[in-house]
Amino acid sequence: MTIADDLGLLMQNHDDEPQAAAEALHKIAELDVPTDQLGRFTWLVDHVIGEKFDRWSEAHELIVKVISRHASLPQPALRHAAVAAHLSGNLLAGMALERRMTQDSVRADQATIAVRASAISFSISPARAVDAAVALLSITEGVEQWGDASGVDATIASSLNNAVSALLELDDETVGHADVRVAMIQGAAAARTLWQRAGTWVNHERADYLCALVFNRIADYANALEAAERGRQLIETNGSEDVDRAFLLLESARALIGLARKAEGVERLRQAETITQEWNDEGLTKWFEEKAQPVRDLAG
Repeated sequence: MTIADDLGLLMQNHDDEPQAAAEALHKIAELDVPTDQLGRFTWLVDHVIGEKFDRWSEAHELIVKVISRHASLPQPALRHAAVAAHLSGNLLAGMALERRMTQDSVRADQATIAVRASAISFSISPARAVDAAVALLSITEGVEQWGDASGVDATIASSLNNAVSALLELDDETVGHADVRVAMIQGAAAARTLWQRAGTWVNHERADYLCALVFNRIADYANALEAAERGRQLIETNGSEDVDRAFLLLESARALIGLARKAEGVERLRQAETITQEWNDEGLTKWFEEKAQPVRDLAG
């Protein structure tokens, strides 16, 4: 097997066996990782060794060991290396890597925001949720000041997706904190803005789905319904994406029930369930059922 094959397998199973994944990454670091695989390698090191095990110094050292063999690095590798440097406490190394990102027509402020957004997405935990939310607001404010497209729009949008999704999973008390609520709303909105500039129509409707998730989570059902229906309309206008349509219908159902429009909500739920009858993916069906059951409970 090639290094690309090994990294491909790790991308699939690292969450199931993180300790084995960490050991495999150390073994790969002894080899000459091809330039086109540096992005995946550095991300896995950040996610597994850094985020999952909170061993950021180890992650930083491992990444440096591999990237030092290369004269030039792709943007993803530079960004992930900078994240590991900053989260390990090596500020100067992180800033040096950010500076190298500007060699590819990325402004210095954009490089910094891209690295910080990624770092925040790796740093969200129940104990640090409010701090992470405040930090996330600095990212959204920075994005709002750009006003034009950049080479890191999609990168930052992905990090915002991950960060907001992590906040959504926290307990009700934490989500009820004012800073967390605002960070989720503004984070999802900023991601949507960036995807509008850098993504496909699928990215656009998925950005609407994230907005719907946020608004339903905080019981802002009118805005949740608007976002979910907007995403569903994008699918109907542009093509076929039945999996996404089913989940958007669920959010519409949840919002409609919250707005005391139960009959309409039950009909959206029925439409979503009808779509799933064509699925043959056990994992996907299980995920849908987990999302659908609370809506069924609300519907009575």
